[in-house]
Amino acid sequence: RTKHYSVCSLFVILGILLFSCASIPSMQDLKQAEAFNKLGASYLSDGRLNQAYIEFQKANALNPDNKETLNYLGFISASFKKYDEAVSFYSRAISIDPDYAEALNNLGVTYAEMEEWDMAVTQFKAALSKPLYRTPAMAYSNMGYAYYKKGDYINAEKAMQDALIRNPVSPRALYILGLVYAETDREKEAIHELKKAIGILPDYTDAHWELALLYLKTGEKARALKHFRLVAEKDSNKERVRKASAHIKQLKY
Repeated sequence: RTKHYSVCSLFVILGILLFSCASIPSMQDLKQAEAFNKLGASYLSDGRLNQAYIEFQKANALNPDNKETLNYLGFISASFKKYDEAVSFYSRAISIDPDYAEALNNLGVTYAEMEEWDMAVTQFKAALSKPLYRTPAMAYSNMGYAYYKKGDYINAEKAMQDALIRNPVSPRALYILGLVYAETDREKEAIHELKKAIGILPDYTDAHWELALLYLKTGEKARALKHFRLVAEKDSNKERVRKASAHIKQLKY
């Protein structure tokens, strides 16, 4: 009976070893996975999300522990508004490399898109805690926006200032700082920041829209009209185009 257990144990051990060996990608698998990754990245840069997703899934099947592949899959899933799937991919990437700041930031962005603002802030802080993170200005901007949406304008302003120290010509950071100033009744400062954002990115319709509203609020109708017109001509947001057109009609008479 003792021998029987020993033999069974031996088979169990052999089974575990065989399973472990089978789960380790071969050099050929790794090379093929890298080829799929490169093709997926090429498709992604061309905006061909479906094709990119397929290639990254192929890469993941061959090498499931590649953090970059998982990060790409998370990004595409979030683009398709499959947020739970995106969270899963990003979390897997972070479990492989806890210092993977890009995935932490992207996970925060996904939580922000889900309007889970506290969860988003936690991830942005985690990304910023990594000393080798290459684009901290992005995480500071994202965190500032999350604080803004929470109504925490003090921390929002601080985060945006931190973002602008690292990248003074970020249109998005200037825009968000403008939003914070507008919400705290600092119209002149808000206008100043939004104008700077447009100076860097002339067709930034979000900034034009906010500027138009601020000029309307301060009684500068001619300036408001100018920015409403640009929104009506160039914005991809149909509802905002409709509102801008309505304002234009009112201001003309």
